[in-house]
Amino acid sequence: MKTLAVIYNHNLPEMTDNLWEALKPYERDDYDLILIDNGSTDGGKSKYTTHETGQNTYFGGALNIALDFFTMSGTYDSLLSLNNDLVLQGDNFINTLRQEMFDGDYKIISPCVLQVEKQCKWKYMHCWNSDGTRDVKWVDFQAPLMHKDFINHIKQYPDELIYGWGQDALSGIICEKKGWKVGVVDRCPVIHHSAHTYKSGKSDLDLQTYCQNAERGMFGYMESMGLMDKFMEFRKLSAEYSYEKN
Repeated sequence: MKTLAVIYNHNLPEMTDNLWEALKPYERDDYDLILIDNGSTDGGKSKYTTHETGQNTYFGGALNIALDFFTMSGTYDSLLSLNNDLVLQGDNFINTLRQEMFDGDYKIISPCVLQVEKQCKWKYMHCWNSDGTRDVKWVDFQAPLMHKDFINHIKQYPDELIYGWGQDALSGIICEKKGWKVGVVDRCPVIHHSAHTYKSGKSDLDLQTYCQNAERGMFGYMESMGLMDKFMEFRKLSAEYSYEKN
């Protein structure tokens, strides 16, 4: 079996095209790549678009569409979800993640992230130069590789998280309850242009409104489900994390 890799685009065609080309899907037999256009306006679609939503479903909606596609296909063992504002070296990127996931029995795994402008506040995601994969409680969702066992369990993320904040910590909470491993691969970095679509002014929402909506949905869901204490614990652990090589 192989990985289904999914890129989501909303009005950022140049970066999206570059990411598609870096992954070289026409040369690979260990993954299939699809590109979901998430309601781009005229001139905003990638030339590699394979699927279209017809309207902006935001990250949470597009991720749920990818999960549906994965489940209905029945031919993949993992799903790689990719923000379109990533830069990576594609030759062995997915193969490295796959190897670390299946050799180490992880249910969710992520590359480490080098973030443009200001480093990611979640220190789990930094590159700590470990020899391979670090065990963590949760990973930020710029480029998570999810095992089919996890996907079969969660099926869909809740509608309250449509703007794309909270899926990451919720996934970590689920994995902890199930006794499943989550990890970050230091030898497999990506560069992330954080919220580039919103910062470029090419979305239907400005960055401030988007963040307010995403935060309201995330905190509201965690509170309503009785998960707030664990959620805040996970955030604190990631913000204060420091890796010490054994």
